[in-house]
This record gives sequence, structure tokens and C-alpha cells, in this order.
Amino acid sequence: MRILYILSLSLALSACGQTDYSTWNCFEESTPGQKVVMVLKESTMQIGEQKLSYCGSLGLVSYFDRPCKAEIKDSVAQLISSQSRLTIGTQHYRCEKL
Repeated sequence: MRILYILSLSLALSACGQTDYSTWNCFEESTPGQKVVMVLKESTMQIGEQKLSYCGSLGLVSYFDRPCKAEIKDSVAQLISSQSRLTIGTQHYRCEKL
């Protein structure tokens, strides 16, 4: 019984140190051959050299910017993960989750 308690406690503590992230390959719609890697890690999006913070969501759209604006709809990046679509400024991407 004691071993079971120690084992379950150590598993619970080891799970605390894990970071939630996902990696995506994104292709710009105007130049489909060019690939850029996007990483969503906790509340940060890293795409290329840019690091953007999560600003909030409205419906299916998640908004990212640095810094976040008062109106999240004005954020520089919009991600619709269910449709694998990303928009950053005027650039539109189709993405695939790895």
C-alpha cells in the first residue's frame, strides 16, 4: 500500500513540470512552397522570429499580438485552429499540426 502511495505521488509531481505545446507547419497561401514553423507553447505563439502573446478568443478565433490591444479584433494574428488557418497582418497561411 505504501509503495502504491509513493508511486502515485511521484507520478503526480512529475506531471507538474510538463509544458503544453503544439507544433505546426504553415504554408503561405500566395507562395505555397514556403514553409514556416509555428509553435504554440502555453500562452505564446512563436512563428519564425516573432513571439506573440495570446490576447483572447471570440468564437473559433484566437487572437495573438505583442502587446495585446484593447480591442482583441485588432490583434496582428488570428488563428482558427479548427480550420487550420492563420492570418498575420495581410499574410494568410494554411497550417497542419504535427
